[in-house]
Amino acid sequence: MDLQVAGLVSGFDWKTMVDQLSSVERAPQRRMRVEQRDIGRKNSALSTLKNELTALKTEAEKLKSTDLYDSRSVTSSQTHSTATAKEGTSSGDYRFEIYQLATAAKQLGNTDVGASVTSSAALDSGGFAIAVTEGTVTVQGKQITVSTSDSLDTTLAAIKTAVGGSFDYSITSDKVTFTDSSTVVLGSATDTSNLLQAMRLNANGTSSITSSANIGGMDLSKTVDAANFTDGVGSASGSFKINETTITYATTDNITDILDKINNSEAGVYANYDTVNDRFLITNKTEGDVGITLEDVSGNFLAKTRLLTANSGSLSRGNNLLYMVNDNGPLESRSNTITQNSSGVQGLSVTATQASGASRISSVDTSGESVTTTESHNYSTGDSVTMYSPGSLPGGLSGSTTYYVKVTANNSFTMHTTKADAEAGTSAVDLTSAQSGDVYFLDSKPKKATITVKSDTDIVKTAISDLITRLNKVQSLISSQIASSTDADGKITRGVLASETLPTEIGRELRSKITGDVSGITSTIKRLESIGYTSTGYTNEITLNDSEKLDSALRDNLGQIKSLFTTETYGVGIALYDYLDNVLDDDGAMATTQKNMADQVTDITKQIADHERVVQSNRDQLIRGFVAMEQSQAKVNQQMSFLAARFK
Repeated sequence: MDLQVAGLVSGFDWKTMVDQLSSVERAPQRRMRVEQRDIGRKNSALSTLKNELTALKTEAEKLKSTDLYDSRSVTSSQTHSTATAKEGTSSGDYRFEIYQLATAAKQLGNTDVGASVTSSAALDSGGFAIAVTEGTVTVQGKQITVSTSDSLDTTLAAIKTAVGGSFDYSITSDKVTFTDSSTVVLGSATDTSNLLQAMRLNANGTSSITSSANIGGMDLSKTVDAANFTDGVGSASGSFKINETTITYATTDNITDILDKINNSEAGVYANYDTVNDRFLITNKTEGDVGITLEDVSGNFLAKTRLLTANSGSLSRGNNLLYMVNDNGPLESRSNTITQNSSGVQGLSVTATQASGASRISSVDTSGESVTTTESHNYSTGDSVTMYSPGSLPGGLSGSTTYYVKVTANNSFTMHTTKADAEAGTSAVDLTSAQSGDVYFLDSKPKKATITVKSDTDIVKTAISDLITRLNKVQSLISSQIASSTDADGKITRGVLASETLPTEIGRELRSKITGDVSGITSTIKRLESIGYTSTGYTNEITLNDSEKLDSALRDNLGQIKSLFTTETYGVGIALYDYLDNVLDDDGAMATTQKNMADQVTDITKQIADHERVVQSNRDQLIRGFVAMEQSQAKVNQQMSFLAARFK
């Protein structure tokens, strides 16, 4: 018989009584849990306040930094010139005149680096610079099928047969010529093979057409020792240096692989193959008149590609950017981004995308009194030019004189001391000798742009506004956390942090630091009220009541606003930041208060557990007593039954 079932023998529901007695005994636990929950709510509210204070500290940090007030806004009068300015860049207008953009230097490999096509070999292995594809081509209205397994000789013979009549072809010096008694017409909209392109044949409206360039070239999918080099088989593997960076290639690397290695290296260059001119090119990744160094270390890749000077490769110099700023110059920059290193304007960077007006002398004709430029000069007769020379001017010219040009060709002209002489072609300047080094002509029509740099008051205004917004949010939060409310029935509910002194102290300190005079300032702007911010007098929040006063101060007295926020120790930004930094520090008031609350919660949890052990012990004791009672009652019942049976 299970005597722990309440009242089984006695008929008395003692278990319910035990539960009720235990519940009464747990009353202190319920009070402790209420206290624990209240402490948890306080700690959670402090965490919310801490997050808002951290955000306010971030805004204060912005305003305490002197760099904020040295920020600059930059505008350009033209889209072809853009600019940025660092903090502290001198404000003002900077007039830029761009004569020449910077370009990258190139190492030009000699042409015809690929051997001539082998006309008797299959089209897909004959050495074409442009790989031939199968399909059909049309010549003189006749369609011919092209198979890459056929040789060039076979294919051309098939074309001749198909066309018939007086049509003929020839292969000379790696070029193909078609002739006929009538105009040669090439191609059709339905052609599917590129044979005509691979032979570099283009219709010209005559009865004779010849390849515009050699048709032989490099097969970039081949390894160095199998490539179609004009100068013979290259080394299967090896290494070379470009700008002192070593590139190594293996027997399994094809030409494309090697070019990729160059492009992905630290050499600072791009390498590619020009199929039209059948040559390799190496181009600096950065602009400017800087050289490219090349050296075969082992093997002969650079020699076979004809990039080395010894193999008729040549350097095509890059150009430096030529410009003037505020009539100072001409100046040079190796990049199209002009920095303080060349302009002397500290903190200002200007990027140019267009230029006009500069031309460099290629040669001087002393007998014809004319100069030839390296490229088309784009001048018109009567245009005025001045001289700029890092080298020496041609004899007869002066760097301080303005000359007028008489255009004789798109890359040549004579010079005159008056516009009338230039237009009449009379009294040309007597040129007595050639130039030495670089000599530039600069006309009067460069690309111009005015870069305006000024204090970025908008960013300061935004920073102040963000600080006040954050401050008001903190003060509003504190007010809601400490305030008491009364409902319709007159019941008063205290704010979750009404009994805590820290939030009230924080609100008071923030108000004091944001609204009072800043010590150590002698200027007129000593407090936020001086720039239009005032308090309502009823709350700790402040508002902008006079936006014109703020705008005027930002425009005319930015230095005083800077002092208001950044004066050592007492500046609004510094004082707020330092105070919040202390409050929010790991050992600060906020952390200490929250730790104490967390410790209280932990202690209450321990007290509840200890008390519950007492309750359980008392409960167990009661249950044992009642079970003993049930057992005794059962024994008595047995004895009574026995006696009743004996004396029946």
